[in-house]
Amino acid sequence: MFTRDKMNILSEITISYLQAILGCTVAVDTVDGEQELSIPAGTQPNTILTLENLGVPKLGNDAIRGDHLITVKVDIPTRINAEERDLLEKLAHIKGQSHGKGGLEGFLGSLFHK
Repeated sequence: MFTRDKMNILSEITISYLQAILGCTVAVDTVDGEQELSIPAGTQPNTILTLENLGVPKLGNDAIRGDHLITVKVDIPTRINAEERDLLEKLAHIKGQSHGKGGLEGFLGSLFHK
């Protein structure tokens, strides 16, 4: 779905957290048909990427067009399986980042294991 802001076309896409980390190329719908969009590695949620000259033509001068601005949403899973969790915990360890049990169990555990 598109919205318009003057000569620019606005839309959103959703990618996985792995695509955001690693980068990828995705097909996006534009008013001129499907286009390839390169998602750079390390893309953050709500990043706005631009497809230049794929917006609305200027009235009276079709040679001048706005841009297509695409807001990138990143899907963070709410559930992961045991293998995915193990791999993510290994990555957190490599990066020197703390991790642990989430939710109430993690909160209560931190209170009683000081």
